[in-house]
Amino acid sequence: MRKITIFFTTIALLLTQLLAINLLTPANAAEPRSAVTLTLLHNNDGESSLAADSIYKTSAGDLRVGSTAAFASVFNREIASARTAGNAVLSVYAGDSFLPSKNLICSEPGSATSTKPVLDAVAQAKMPYDVHVLGNHEFDYGTPFLARYIKAFGANGKPSHPFISANLDFKQNTDLKSMVGRSTMTKGSIAKGKVLGKSYIHIDPVTKHRFGVVSAVTWSLRTISSPGTVKLTSSDLESTAKVVQKEINALQKMGVNKIILVSHLQAAANDRALVALLKGVDVAVAGGGDELLENSGIEDRLELIPGESKPVGEYPLSLTDINGEEVPLVTTSGNYKYLGRVDLVFDERGNLDGINPLTSYPRRVVPASAVATAAGISDAVTPDASITNLVDTPLTTCLAGFTTPIAASNTVFNTDRGSATVLGVRTGETNGGNLVADAFAYSYNQRYEKAGLPKPSTSAPLIAIQNGGGIRQNPAITLPENGKVGEITRGNTFDLLPFGNTLVAMTGVTPSQLKSIFERSCSISTSGGGQFLQVAGIKVVCLRSGTAQVVSNPSAGASVGEITTEGTRVKSITLSDGRALVTAGTPVAGAPNVTIVTNNFTADGGDNYPTLAALKKSAFGIDYEVALYDYLRSFPASSSGLPTIPDSDARYKSLTGEGRITWE
Repeated sequence: MRKITIFFTTIALLLTQLLAINLLTPANAAEPRSAVTLTLLHNNDGESSLAADSIYKTSAGDLRVGSTAAFASVFNREIASARTAGNAVLSVYAGDSFLPSKNLICSEPGSATSTKPVLDAVAQAKMPYDVHVLGNHEFDYGTPFLARYIKAFGANGKPSHPFISANLDFKQNTDLKSMVGRSTMTKGSIAKGKVLGKSYIHIDPVTKHRFGVVSAVTWSLRTISSPGTVKLTSSDLESTAKVVQKEINALQKMGVNKIILVSHLQAAANDRALVALLKGVDVAVAGGGDELLENSGIEDRLELIPGESKPVGEYPLSLTDINGEEVPLVTTSGNYKYLGRVDLVFDERGNLDGINPLTSYPRRVVPASAVATAAGISDAVTPDASITNLVDTPLTTCLAGFTTPIAASNTVFNTDRGSATVLGVRTGETNGGNLVADAFAYSYNQRYEKAGLPKPSTSAPLIAIQNGGGIRQNPAITLPENGKVGEITRGNTFDLLPFGNTLVAMTGVTPSQLKSIFERSCSISTSGGGQFLQVAGIKVVCLRSGTAQVVSNPSAGASVGEITTEGTRVKSITLSDGRALVTAGTPVAGAPNVTIVTNNFTADGGDNYPTLAALKKSAFGIDYEVALYDYLRSFPASSSGLPTIPDSDARYKSLTGEGRITWE
């Protein structure tokens, strides 16, 4: 069993590295047979946090952290440090490089003809990344915008930066297929604009050592995003391991003996499970979990942002592959708040010998400010001026249009995502979820006649549903976002409902179908899930003790899975007028069919809803954020002149809602 040693770099090793560098032959020569230290720089889940929007409370005042401009400065500093030490360098982005939000809306992702700069790409292209892996959010606006984003990394629409994923096939997608190159990408193919592949060979320009990068995206991609005709070639952990191992084997046959797995599997626990099925991986980088790890040998005052929440583990974590070999895993918190750095020592045969504990830990990203100085932060940086000019300035101009109040509320709405210990839109009913669902019902009532849809009535009652995963409110957890009653801006509504979703209706939905839909909603654990539905027009009672509905992962090429266990968690579903649709877990004979209004992502089976996917849809032409905007504007004006939600409205008075959803 390989034992990775965490040790202090010795003088002998440094001399070996320096000698190897001095004896290097030209760039196209064979890889030198020498030991090498690789500085692996990584981040994940930047999610369009372009400015220093994250605020930490400190004794010195509110500390603003993050931003792409400050991140770039930290990035360049660490590369300079690595080169001074004689190290090779590889920098990777582990997915979710943008996220639907008001920041992204400034790049007009929903417009097929827009010539607006893609600000996320502009910022990232100014940084020294070697390769990106694709996450789930890269597909949220479909492949037309993803193609725009990738092409923004080059000149004159010609892409010049590699993007990889072993379990994605782009060849049938009209937006991306022209960028597909060989399965394993090299610098030559990338120069020809062929930037999409399954793996990547990186040749360090200084040491000339070669490193292979393999990747995978979550096998649940089709249920949580919109990849269109991009084919997901794995459907579970085991099939994902097979396609990744194929790429590892191919790299090894090419003589590449130092291999890094960079994946976007939503949680480090999934990477642990994947690595356990692989062989040949030297180090793993996880994306998608937004998990902060720390090096316990480094003082918190030097490593963590003041006021940071408790890290979830050691940097790096220790995993074990299928042969019992130790594999270190690194990841870090997103939103450009930290840059991960791990220094890996390889011997002359390409075996991972150890990790330098003095230099391997996440680097915090704190822009220089009076508060940073007062807080004693010695590593604060001056933000990169070029990114400030190209990204921050146009972003600020764009966002100025979102700051005008459009409404007000005398109630604070809970829009937190939730957890096993915190109520949120993915765990139970909240007044914020009620607000969104009520907005959908309001929009339907304004538009059904023009759309040729049935008028809500006793015989055709209307209900509205909204998946918890489609409610965001980054970075806040309330509306208004400061947690106090007051004004609501258009920026707030875009933050709350940021995806490019439109409303659709499904008519004639039977009580039996409705029960199946809510079995999927009620199948969540106590920690919640994006499929949990916020509702209007009905009351639902779910049983924790019941059997959770089980839906298989979609097979390759499919958009939804199949129900393999029906579930027994839905105790009752009752219309707002008191009529029962489901009682004691059984659909009521003679109960009316209903009309459902929801967003198109959920209606099409997003979050793995096969029952919804099978229903016929009717669109009526309104974005789901616009539905909320219109609804907020429908409230009577207060003395401020703004439409205002009163604190007397029983639907919204309590953060926990009004009893539309009950867990027993």
